[in-house]
Amino acid sequence: MSAWTYAWTLIAIIPGTMAYVFFGATAGSLADSKNRGGTTKWEIVIIIVGLTLGSIGIASMSYYAKKELRKVCDE
Repeated sequence: MSAWTYAWTLIAIIPGTMAYVFFGATAGSLADSKNRGGTTKWEIVIIIVGLTLGSIGIASMSYYAKKELRKVCDE
């Protein structure tokens, strides 16, 4: 494998890494809020909306990336 391919691969994994960090931080904030004595209704709503939008973003990126990859592989 060439150095360019290796470097490009390292750059390409950044979105997935960011998604894992986001979900881990969200789970951590839920655990911290439980230790503080509970969460308010709005905190839970914001966390759920964030997780939902994050999941939709990851799913759409995966869909379009696979679509483009298939287009490139078919050529």
